[in-house]
Parts: sequence; structure tokens; C-alpha cells
Amino acid sequence: MAFPEPRRSQAMLAAWLVAVFGVSAVSDLPALGVLWAASVVLLWRGAGKALLKVLKSALPLTLFLGLASWGWVWLLERQAPDFLPFAALLARTCLIAFLTFAVLDRVKLLPALAPWPTLARLLTISLAQIHALRLLLSESALALKSRLPHKPTTRTVLANSGGLTGAMLSISTRNAREITEAMRSRGFS
Repeated sequence: MAFPEPRRSQAMLAAWLVAVFGVSAVSDLPALGVLWAASVVLLWRGAGKALLKVLKSALPLTLFLGLASWGWVWLLERQAPDFLPFAALLARTCLIAFLTFAVLDRVKLLPALAPWPTLARLLTISLAQIHALRLLLSESALALKSRLPHKPTTRTVLANSGGLTGAMLSISTRNAREITEAMRSRGFS
């Protein structure tokens, strides 16, 4: 029997939560390899798109932090530590990110969270903030490009990031206040 869409999404979110909790307890590299293979086979539709997101977001940060931690331990112990725990950390983090991206591509969050109004409101507020900050970021990048006769250098971007960060905080605060007032006017407390 096929679930109606909200129930299907709720079931997928519940399965994702259980899977992420289970994966977070695994620290054996071969076991993580098996879980990776099973996840890609189970979520094969859209796996390439989810893997690309992992490669762009989770992998660079996790790799950097893992290498920095490995180097720090090497400096403290004055000998190279075993690399397997750090590789397992990288594999586990990227697997959790893959599962999250793959499930989010399949789930309709607002209908799935409809039985829980507080979670639905929190999701709506978060999405509104993300949209506003994404617009600010893209408009600021375009403004910086239009003011310069050449492509902005990393130094120029970093020099302008302070003002952008201040604007982002200001807009976030304003948006949060406006959303809160709008929700209060509609009877939400």
C-alpha cells in the first residue's frame, strides 16, 4: 500500500533519523564502506546529485578538520598517529551528509511537519532567513563586481566581508523580528 505523500515523507524522515543515529555509532572503516555501498544502492535515484553536494560541502571541511586534528596530535605526541580513526571520521561524516542530502531531495518537509506546528513554523522561519541571506550575498557579490574594473581578488573580498557580515546580522535580526510580529498577529505565541 502506497503512503499518502505526507505519511511517506514522515516515514522517510523517521528512517533518516534512525539511520543517522545508527551511522554515528559506527567507527569501523570497513563497516562504513559497507554502509556507504548500501546507502548508494538504496538511494540510487539522485545519488549523483547528493554525492556532488557532499563533495562541495561536507568533504572539504571534514578533510581540513581531520588533517588539522591529525597534525595537532602528531605535534603533541611527536609521532604520527594512526590514520584509520581520522579516515573513519571522514567517511562517517560524509555518509551522514549523503543520507541527509538524498533524503531531503525526496521529502516534502512542510507537509511532513504539518502535524507538528512548532516544527513547521521553525522550518518556515529558517527558510525565510536562508532566502534573505542568500539574496544579500548574491547581490553583494554583484555589487562588488560592478564597482571594480577587474575581477575582485581574495583580498578585496575579505576586506569587504566585515560590512557584509554586519549587514547579514542586521537583516537577520530585522527579519526575525518581522516574522515574530507577523506570527503573533496571526495568533501564534
